Amino acid sequence: ALLNVTGKRGIVVTRSTYPSSGKWAGHWLGDNFASWDQLYKSIIGMMEFSLFGIPYTGADICGFFNNAEYEMCLRWMQLGAFYPYSRNHNGKGNMRQDPVAWNATFSEASLNVLNIRYTLLPYLYTLMFEAHTKGSTVVRPLLHEFVNDKTTWDIYKQFLWGPALLITPALDQGARNVDGYVPNARWYDFHSAKDVGVRGQMVTMPTPLDHINLHIRGGYILPWQKPENNTYYSRRNPLGLIVALSDSGTAQGSFFWDDGEGIDTVEREQYLLTSFAAESNNLSSQVLHNGLAHADQLTVGVVKVWGAGSVKITEATLTDMTGTTHPLTPQHNLDTQV
Repeated sequence: ALLNVTGKRGIVVTRSTYPSSGKWAGHWLGDNFASWDQLYKSIIGMMEFSLFGIPYTGADICGFFNNAEYEMCLRWMQLGAFYPYSRNHNGKGNMRQDPVAWNATFSEASLNVLNIRYTLLPYLYTLMFEAHTKGSTVVRPLLHEFVNDKTTWDIYKQFLWGPALLITPALDQGARNVDGYVPNARWYDFHSAKDVGVRGQMVTMPTPLDHINLHIRGGYILPWQKPENNTYYSRRNPLGLIVALSDSGTAQGSFFWDDGEGIDTVEREQYLLTSFAAESNNLSSQVLHNGLAHADQLTVGVVKVWGAGSVKITEATLTDMTGTTHPLTPQHNLDTQV
């Protein structure tokens, strides 16, 4: 009906699904309860539906039945910001549980984590494109990336967005530290951009009430944009890149973009697909397909190179598609190595 009225893309979610439904609809995990155990169970549910080929999933944040409690709802807002389908929702007759219904501290913490989600929407959107065209997963368990590490086989309270973003939420009442597994790879703390310096072991992560633990995997390039009040405006901002270097100084990634609202843009080839690669102190991009209308094209903004080393970088150059070089003025923080 929405398509007939607007001619544009809509959102279809249902809780009655079966294999192949993911081609047409998303899935929410049903009417849940406002209780702590529902947080970790939602992670399990999303990972299961990834296996069913339904990548657009999420639970009712803060619970549908019963009244939510302050700390539980705040921790759920932090977790739910990383549901592909992110919605705070409850039943008629229950107390309000949206962020501004609590207090300024709650709403500010919610705003901060939702801004992280908005910042990383270009990465999430690219993952959804890959799920659509390749059948890959968006939310995935650690074992899918580190299958030879048997420790990851039993982990269900952490999850990944694609191969590169590790999410370790606080899921228990009163928790101010979370024990999370850091798989055997180079990882950067998202908030500080610093290499965490450990791998292949459990780590106790400080998790104050306004914080969720996020880590970027070395060897990957993530597209990002400055967040705005809604995606209409954030889509107009320049495209940024987080280049998280591996131990060998390499990284790779991709970026998918279309008009954000058209129907069958992939099938109609009305999209942009670009690959990125970093190697030998050189970052390159390759346009694999460009069917974008001029109005939807982007400019490149800030490129952040994580793990750039402790030797001061004083110059950089940009070579455009015509072969012309342009001098750049890099900013290099020797403490964070960004």
